[in-house]
Amino acid sequence: MADIDLGLATDWTEGDTHGRIKLRQNQVYPTSPKKDVLISSPVSIELSVNTNCSTSQEADKIYFTTHHGSTKKIIAVLDSDGNLHIAGRLITDQKDLSY
Repeated sequence: MADIDLGLATDWTEGDTHGRIKLRQNQVYPTSPKKDVLISSPVSIELSVNTNCSTSQEADKIYFTTHHGSTKKIIAVLDSDGNLHIAGRLITDQKDLSY
């Protein structure tokens, strides 16, 4: 299946400037024929759904990644039990969460 190009999403001149949905080689089992589903935005956060080659869903995870300079970093992992693991710290009582 080909990538789905959602079109131009930024006026930045570096990196991929389009939003995309695509299949990517499994990041946990790189030799597996199974793929991850990746939703990406330009130079920003990616959402990767990883099946971990499980025959059931208990090993499934959703990875939230971003780029810090040229380095890709995992910032959170949501597992199939509903546990959210985050890098950094949780800041509570925020009043303005608008764009």
